[in-house]
Amino acid sequence: MSHKILFISSMYSGSLDIFYKKYKDTKHLTYDEHYKLLLEDTTEFVGSYVRGFRKLGFDAQCVIANDTHLQSKWNKENVSVSDHNKDLLFRQVNLFKPDILWIDNLSFVDRKCLVWARNSIRSIKLIIGYHCSPYGLKILDTLKSVDFIITCTPGLKTDMENNGLRSYLVYHGFDEYQIPKLNNNNSFPKNNFVFSGSLISGGKFHDKRIKLIETILKEDLGISLYVNLEKQYKTRTKQSIYLIADILRKLRMKKLIEKIPIFEYGKTKIENYSAALLKSSHNPVYGIDMYDLFSRSEVVLNMHIGVAGNYAGNMRLFEVTGVGSCLLTDNKKNLKYLFDTENEVVAYDNTEDGIQKAKWLL
Repeated sequence: MSHKILFISSMYSGSLDIFYKKYKDTKHLTYDEHYKLLLEDTTEFVGSYVRGFRKLGFDAQCVIANDTHLQSKWNKENVSVSDHNKDLLFRQVNLFKPDILWIDNLSFVDRKCLVWARNSIRSIKLIIGYHCSPYGLKILDTLKSVDFIITCTPGLKTDMENNGLRSYLVYHGFDEYQIPKLNNNNSFPKNNFVFSGSLISGGKFHDKRIKLIETILKEDLGISLYVNLEKQYKTRTKQSIYLIADILRKLRMKKLIEKIPIFEYGKTKIENYSAALLKSSHNPVYGIDMYDLFSRSEVVLNMHIGVAGNYAGNMRLFEVTGVGSCLLTDNKKNLKYLFDTENEVVAYDNTEDGIQKAKWLL
């Protein structure tokens, strides 16, 4: 009998928006038909996980917890008077009765929820947590209820172990299943130099990335930006948090700042996006559209977020090289173990070095 594994996951909201624009008539589909179409279409890793584990002989399924259309459909097809008051995710896990529960997005569960699932659903023998992004006390508390954690950089693995959590390193990769989906006649213009990703300020997110791109724009290298920018009200909120934190620091209330998670955004001053950045920005792209963009680009810029520290391991490393484009990425101490840095990728050590290498490549 094969092992049963269930992933509690999510997809980028932009990816889901594109899916529902592409497939406008999903209402007539059953949950299973809808679910299979979504997994077949997506380039996100949860689709690769399910396909990969099935090839290994597992009975693998996933729940896309933030897809309200799909979740609502499941709820209607599986409604029961006896359990209608229970949490939807709990009912989905309980119905599938997995041996292994893999939490791919920790924002949909908490420690209490996982303890409840382990004690109530007797089939569960192993709970795995996956996390590879900035984290706070809530995430760490939730991870105390999993058997082990998988993360994507050596630095995050060490951080988790320093917090007393059993952790394994598994780097991202590129799913060759996606290559036939590439459209060589796509509508993207031929780009010499491109960046695609998020530019979110504060915390351990993209402050250094924003500064790098702002500097590149001043050099007039013709970089095209396909970016997810923060709404202005969020930027202003973070600026207010910084001002409050600054006042508290002057009042020698540093311990209070450390205890309140929201003050993570109060450590650094938040700047507005420049006019040049806003002018150069296109709407963000996701999924196969993003792969098509990369395949039409000569050079693709990459820079890891702050939480990565001194280690490389983000998805962009493998997505850009996977479609055969030139990757210009920030140099990290482990990059040489992932790629031949003399032939497969181009690594820069700082902003000035990145600009010089971009000019050389162009």
